[in-house]
Amino acid sequence: MPYRNIFEKDIPAHIISRSIEERKIFSDEEDCFRFIFQAYAANIGSPARTLWRQDVIKLAKAILEGERISSRFILKEHDPLVNFLDFSLVVTHYHFYLTPNSENSIPAFIRNFNNGFAQFFNQKHNRKGVLFNGPYRAIITKTQLQADTVSRYVSVINTLDVFQPKWREQGLKNPKEAFEFLKSYQFSSFPDKIGERKSKILASAEILEKYLTIGADIKTYQEFVKNFLNERSDLIREFFLE
Repeated sequence: MPYRNIFEKDIPAHIISRSIEERKIFSDEEDCFRFIFQAYAANIGSPARTLWRQDVIKLAKAILEGERISSRFILKEHDPLVNFLDFSLVVTHYHFYLTPNSENSIPAFIRNFNNGFAQFFNQKHNRKGVLFNGPYRAIITKTQLQADTVSRYVSVINTLDVFQPKWREQGLKNPKEAFEFLKSYQFSSFPDKIGERKSKILASAEILEKYLTIGADIKTYQEFVKNFLNERSDLIREFFLE
């Protein structure tokens, strides 16, 4: 299906793109920081050609901390193509939850991002060829329930796959440690959702509140997530009680 035909301006979309052959392209911290920088840059233009790898790490950390990025490092070529509602990295793939600012802006952004990141990754790891596995998957959300469900899926459920692989089948071993991991994991939007950070990659508070009612109140959202984690740990308790 041609993706340009399914996206509508201001209608949120959940984007999933996986690496070819399930390659672990986001297991190295430097590559994860490059992901952050590349996503921010691709949304408004392109990285400056004179950047060093060390510069990119510093810039990615600055983006995550909400600091201003100089035009010397990123060439702004257009207004933001998309608004980020949520994002997460999960070793072999990434998740974006976006609203497009025009009908074709999501395909343009994903093309810019994937091509830029693949070029960096291939050069660093001395490889050639395609990095991401075919067309990305896109899921449109049109109700508030769908929006809140996708938001939790992107920044909570998928991030837990990094914390404890196979937790979905086995249940969480320690919900308290799981919550602390979610808070500390830099490569998702969860720290922003609970007020630990104000990343520049995410949309403004006004836009987030418009689309995501579940995260409008930080205290309520934290309790919501903690309750979810405790429920998932019940799988283990039930197993030992049988």
